[in-house]
Amino acid sequence: MGAKFKVAVIGNGMIANAAHIPAWKDIPDKVEIVAVADNREIAAKETAGRYGIPGAYADYREMLEKARPDIVSVCTPNCYHKEAAIAALKAGAHVLCEKPISTSEANAAEMYRVAEECGKTLYVSQTMRFDPKVLAAKKFYDEGLIGRAYFVEANLIRRRGIPKWGFFHMKEHNAAGPGYDLGVHIVDSLLWILGSPKAVSACGATYMEFGNQDEGLYESLAESGAPIGVFTPRKYDWREFDVEDFIAGFVRLEGGITLILKTSWAINAPEDGGGTFISGTKGGMRIMPQAELITNMAGYQVNTKIKIPQGPNVAFFGHYDVTKQFVAALEGREEILVKKEQVLNVIRTLDALYASSEQGREVVISG
Repeated sequence: MGAKFKVAVIGNGMIANAAHIPAWKDIPDKVEIVAVADNREIAAKETAGRYGIPGAYADYREMLEKARPDIVSVCTPNCYHKEAAIAALKAGAHVLCEKPISTSEANAAEMYRVAEECGKTLYVSQTMRFDPKVLAAKKFYDEGLIGRAYFVEANLIRRRGIPKWGFFHMKEHNAAGPGYDLGVHIVDSLLWILGSPKAVSACGATYMEFGNQDEGLYESLAESGAPIGVFTPRKYDWREFDVEDFIAGFVRLEGGITLILKTSWAINAPEDGGGTFISGTKGGMRIMPQAELITNMAGYQVNTKIKIPQGPNVAFFGHYDVTKQFVAALEGREEILVKKEQVLNVIRTLDALYASSEQGREVVISG
């Protein structure tokens, strides 16, 4: 067995503690975590102590210089992904960047340009691709059971689930709300299932109806996306909330496919939002909440429930698959799954939805 990859983690909040670090720890024969860094020194020290990691830093640039990692997980708020990832790439590390890759296509393109110049791999943590239902839908579509797709509806709805432990709710740090937090997952996974058709135009609308007030509701961290991993939370203040709590959009894709997106942290609507499904010329497939094939058989309309083997019973199990796939790609055993053009297509689509909301009109997408 060759030498292990040395891993470091920038940003030691919930997603680092609940997902990235446990996932890296799950492959001890391949990697060892040598250091963590967070501008809140207490978070770095507590994270290092919790997982027995030797290095803890308040300055990630110092960490990169002293620890010399081979791989860096970037787990900062969205607005700092670009800066941290580029610093890690220039320091000689491959990068696993938490989604979304950054806050614009221009930023994302620069990150990939630097990775290519440095001869390093930039991998974006689009973990929903590893969801068993998504994998099943990909197989059904690739094998032609649905036919030619022409309409897709993507719903990822939290009735009430505003993240209240960090900076998610602040534009200064995260740039946007559920579109970046949740929408990026569902858009990425559906485009991937369909073979990554490019977005042609988008019409979007964003709303801030509940986040900027105290509704006095009993809520849980699990309902807002943090079943575990919140150890040093920042005190939440609803008065700071200045991103959308709901985004809806209509996207035209290559090949005449249309996609409707609805995703929220807070909305008075059923949590399945009507489900996520693909409509094709031979049949359809509901992906969530229940995997189901919708087709005709022997002259009858038939809905067939699909039994999907479930993933591991751990929080954020998709990150475990991501880290394994990333290492396999670095070792040359597998082709990298989350590719540059796919990531750029997703962030370009989100850019257009937000631009459309600001401008009050449909936006044509170039590129």
